[in-house]
Amino acid sequence: MRSLVLTILVGLLVTAAAVADENPDLIIGLDTTDPPTHIDDAGYQVTPGMNETFTVYVVFRQFGAGGGMLGAAFKFDRTFSGFKLLQTNLLPGLDFGDVEVDGWAITAGAECQFPTGDILVAASAQYMYTGTPGTITIIPHPVDGNSAADCTNELDFWEVYGHLGVNTDAPLSPVEVQTWSGIKALYR
Repeated sequence: MRSLVLTILVGLLVTAAAVADENPDLIIGLDTTDPPTHIDDAGYQVTPGMNETFTVYVVFRQFGAGGGMLGAAFKFDRTFSGFKLLQTNLLPGLDFGDVEVDGWAITAGAECQFPTGDILVAASAQYMYTGTPGTITIIPHPVDGNSAADCTNELDFWEVYGHLGVNTDAPLSPVEVQTWSGIKALYR
């Protein structure tokens, strides 16, 4: 049953992605404050001690039709050493995949989810740091790209703001805002 639902979800996302328009206002980012309060456009650092755990929240800012979202797909590119202990969909729907391995598709179920203030906290991943500094960056899902479903179930494409440094020495430089179309154009 789970594979059938996943096949249908992926099929719908791939089919809809072919006709989706980019929403320049849908922005995905990371936050480690609890509760999450913002998307830091410039990127920022978290400084856990050896074998200390911390939580990374996936947050969205600004939305397409209906002012909220029904789901999203993305992947984490992690370069610091440690273990991912837990990943949690904070929307009331289903989720599929591993955020670091094959990407993560999350849904909100039947009800559209709306932001609190100007952000919607969609998911979280808990990590244990084991000593080598690095980063976490959100990248497009390997199958679904950088898609998110708005309240009318139309697909929008998110843009990335910033990334998270973990015990890095040098200050982080901001990630340049990129769209999926722009990334694909580099390889044509």
